[in-house]
Amino acid sequence: MKKIKGDIMMELDILRFIQSFHTPFLDQLFEMITILGESSLIISIILGIYWCIDKTSGEYVAYSLFSSLMLNNTVKNIVKAKRPIGEEGIRSLRVHTATGYSFPSGHSQAAASTYGALYLLLKKYKYSIFFILIIILVGLSRLYLGVHYPKDVVGGIIIGSLMSYITYRLFVKVENRKLLYLLTLLVFLPAIFNSSSDFARSIGGYSGFVLGIWFEMRYVNFQLSRSVFRRTMCFIIGISSLLSIKMLFSCFMVETDYAKFISNMIISFYGFGLYPYLFNKVSLRSRIN
Repeated sequence: MKKIKGDIMMELDILRFIQSFHTPFLDQLFEMITILGESSLIISIILGIYWCIDKTSGEYVAYSLFSSLMLNNTVKNIVKAKRPIGEEGIRSLRVHTATGYSFPSGHSQAAASTYGALYLLLKKYKYSIFFILIIILVGLSRLYLGVHYPKDVVGGIIIGSLMSYITYRLFVKVENRKLLYLLTLLVFLPAIFNSSSDFARSIGGYSGFVLGIWFEMRYVNFQLSRSVFRRTMCFIIGISSLLSIKMLFSCFMVETDYAKFISNMIISFYGFGLYPYLFNKVSLRSRIN
């Protein structure tokens, strides 16, 4: 017990040292940097890849992210580590993003599993430096903002990096991806008995992703447009409609775990299945006319 308390005190000293350099400019800078590890932005990037650049690559990065988020929230609900928020001498900013328990850091893990996955797809040294820098900066932002301990950030980066590699190997090796997605879901299903709001969101997002991919494969099979203008419009309309749906849910749905599961499942299904179907229909009609 004394060793654990001593470790926490040492980590708090590290946070205080990092925060001793705080300025209004750095506050704003790290609040912007931390957004690079937030699900809303990351999913927008993934859908941009899926809709406009390469459908298979977008699918893999989404699989890496959603699997990592489910694991993150499962571990959090087992470890139940407290955050440094409220500790003496700690300034905590952007606390509305600090949901759930502390270990491992969700932002750090999401960044590592997403940008690590992008590196595995590109496999170029110059990109590796860029993606590693983003991952480190996101982790550092969680320390500067006073919402995580150093061990949370290190743990999140390690787990997220491992998840990007494991999911990449599975995605490449397993031919029946629908079966792979179903088995992955079954692995995490027992965690619902020790669930949280964040886990409800993550498993809802993953379920919608699986349903969306199945729907797209069976009924849509959309092809990327060669037109840069069409791709740009596809992204703008898609993100705008997703944000509108998200705002409607936030205004009219009650704040329960079940509601969060349903809303995230619908949003994810729309992004990966229904929107490509609708955009395909509109594009086809415009060509005919």
